[in-house]
Amino acid sequence: MENINVNDSSNLKEFWHNNRVTIISYSGLLFCIILFTIVTPLTGQSIWSPEKLSTLMSDVIVTALMSVGAVFIYSLGNIDISIGKQIGLYSTILVLTGNATGSLLPGILLCILLSIVIAVINGASGPVFKIISIIPSVVVMQILSGIIMIIYSDLGTRSISLKTIDYSFFKSPIVMVAVLVIEIIIAVYFFNFTAIGKYTRAIGANKTTAMQSGISIVKYRIYAYIIAGMGFVLAALFQMGYTGSASDSTGTGFHMNVMIAIILGGMPVSGGMRSRISAAVVGAFTFSILDVGLPLVGLPTRMTFIIKATIFLIVVLLTSRKKYGALPK
Repeated sequence: MENINVNDSSNLKEFWHNNRVTIISYSGLLFCIILFTIVTPLTGQSIWSPEKLSTLMSDVIVTALMSVGAVFIYSLGNIDISIGKQIGLYSTILVLTGNATGSLLPGILLCILLSIVIAVINGASGPVFKIISIIPSVVVMQILSGIIMIIYSDLGTRSISLKTIDYSFFKSPIVMVAVLVIEIIIAVYFFNFTAIGKYTRAIGANKTTAMQSGISIVKYRIYAYIIAGMGFVLAALFQMGYTGSASDSTGTGFHMNVMIAIILGGMPVSGGMRSRISAAVVGAFTFSILDVGLPLVGLPTRMTFIIKATIFLIVVLLTSRKKYGALPK
C-alpha cells in the first residue's frame, strides 16, 4: 500500500511538472470566466449581455489573430515591437484603398506585399548584421510611425472612415469565430506538422545546435515572420472592419497586448519547444475577458492596468522563469 501511495505521489508530481503551464493557463481562463459571470451581473452589466459580448468578441478576434501569428516569432525567442504600427498602417491602407476603389481586395493585396517586405527585414536583419533580433523591429516601428504620421498630416485629419463599402460583415460573431478557427487550424498545421514549426522551435530552444544541425537560421526566421505577417494583416482587416475606420493611433500598444496574451496562455517568451498555438488562443481570451470585465465591476482604469500587470507578473514567474533567464535571446 505504501508503494502504491509513493508511486501515486510520484506520478502526480511528474504530471504537475510536465503540465503545470497548461494547467495554470487554462485555470486562469476558467477562473476569469466564472468570476465575471458571477460578479458583473451584480453591478447591473453582465459580461455576457449582447452589447458586452459583441465588445468582447471584437477584442478577442483582433488579439487572437495577432497572437496566433506572433507565436511563430515568439517560438524563435524573438519579440516584434512593430506589430502595433503594422496594424495601424494596414488599417489605414485598407480604408484609403477601399474608398478609392470600392473594394477591399486591392488594399488586402498591398498589405500582404508590405507584410512580406517587413517580414524579410525583421527576420533577416538580426542574423545577417549580427544584432539583437528586437532591434530591427524597433527600427521598423519608427519608420512605420513616420509613414503613418505623414499620411494623416497630408490628409489633414487624425482619422478616416470607410465610406464606400458595407463593413457590417466584419461585425458578425459567426464570421469572427469562423475566421479565427480557420486561422488556428492553418497555424497548427504549419507549427506542428511542417519543418517551419519544427525548426523555429529548434532555433528558439538552442540556435547553436540548430545551426550545427544544418538548419538555415535566416531562412526559417523569414518564414516565421511571413506567417506572422499574414496574421497581422488579417487582424488589421477586422480591426478596421469592426469600426469602419482607422486613425493615427490605431494599433498603439498592440505589441504589448500580444506579449501579455501569449504569456497569459502559458508560453515562455524565451520560445523553444514549449511554444504552442493554444497559448495564443487561451491567452487572448483571458486578456480580453480581463480587459472587458474589470471595468464592469467598477474598477477605475488605473486599477485595471495595475491588476493586469500583477497577473502578468505572476504568470511570468510561474511559467517562464528559467535559471538562465526568461527574456528573448
